[in-house]
Amino acid sequence: MSRILATRRMRLYLLADTASNLGDFALFLAMTIWVKTISGSTSAAALVMFSFAAGSLLLPAAGLLSDRVRRRPLLIGANLALAAVVLLLLLVGGAHHVWLVYVVMFTYGALGSVTGPAQLALLPSLIPKDLLGDANGLIQSVRGLIRVFAPVVGAGLFAWLGPEAVILIDAALFVLAAGALLAIKVEETKPVPSGEPWRTELTAGLRFIGRTVTLRQLVISCGLAMLVLGFFEAIGLAVVTAGLDREPTFLGVLGAAQAVGTIIGGVSAGAVLRRTSESMTVIIGLSMVAVSSMLLMIQMTPLVIAAMALLGLCVPWLVVGATTALQRRTPEHLLGRASAAFEFAVTVPQTLSIAVGAALIALLDYRLLLGIVAAAVTVSAVYLVTRPEQPTGPGEQPGDVPPTEVQAGEVQAAGDVLAATAKPVTTPMSDR
Repeated sequence: MSRILATRRMRLYLLADTASNLGDFALFLAMTIWVKTISGSTSAAALVMFSFAAGSLLLPAAGLLSDRVRRRPLLIGANLALAAVVLLLLLVGGAHHVWLVYVVMFTYGALGSVTGPAQLALLPSLIPKDLLGDANGLIQSVRGLIRVFAPVVGAGLFAWLGPEAVILIDAALFVLAAGALLAIKVEETKPVPSGEPWRTELTAGLRFIGRTVTLRQLVISCGLAMLVLGFFEAIGLAVVTAGLDREPTFLGVLGAAQAVGTIIGGVSAGAVLRRTSESMTVIIGLSMVAVSSMLLMIQMTPLVIAAMALLGLCVPWLVVGATTALQRRTPEHLLGRASAAFEFAVTVPQTLSIAVGAALIALLDYRLLLGIVAAAVTVSAVYLVTRPEQPTGPGEQPGDVPPTEVQAGEVQAAGDVLAATAKPVTTPMSDR
């Protein structure tokens, strides 16, 4: 971590990432509350997040864009555009202007689809490959803290100073992010068009993952886990009220425990990668999700708090392991599209699982849902650990085979899995 923070351009990168994500998470909840306040409709408020999520459908095109232009200028322009778009919310004067909130949030989500792949693809240009795991871990630590506390800050500012304050602060944060990126010194070669049809270029990242054995298996494993990890959004309240017989406000204690775990998980992820491998880091993370799920079934406050801390710790390991594998195995000219395809393929199952979890929590005991989560992530971990192509020890090389040697049936199966996940999302779950 000291080597990362000693690098000026990495400090600037972290500042830009922190500022933009802080603005994101502070704005989401505040805008939802605002629409509920001015319209009186819960459904209208829910459409705020749906509008943002709809913008994420542009991820494939955004990935192509991040591979066709220099990424730092693209990120600067996208952050400035986000600042301008957010300021349009100042024109909202009442319930008859709610449609403008939806338009702004859709555009917000579309621009966010650009910044995500571009940031992931820019990072390997700023730091040696052997430090990618540590850098990704540090980023996840900061994002985890922001995810826990920024919505509360945004809602508090909304209640104290009104929506205008939240909007102006959010716009200022995007300008700060653009300024930090502008100060980064990095040489990026100008991308050269491949001359292929645009449809071929658009799907190049997905096809690369499909024919790269280790990445394809990581997508399948993570996608399976994400089909149940969204259940935690609905399970948390049930654990507090039904399991521990406490007031809903106790969720704040569990959130703080999870935040502590996230910090530890992000900071330690790089060390785990160096001692094992990207794949083994993901496998260990999945195994810890299973353990934390089982601990949450026990109706004892200390164990539940420990389980939430463990859950916070293991999620960064999952993200860092998969992200670092993608960055290290993908050619630079494909990294934007491959990261967009990877994000799309794992975000959609997670989003669907949030909706399914919200429906099931009204019908089933929360402990049964936790059992389903534990079983699914265990299967996911077992699948990955039994793949001989996956490196599990330090220094081991991935067992990828050239595309021409991959069996046709295996390629088709991977394509079917990825295609099955490519459905419209309904809730924003990705980070910029």
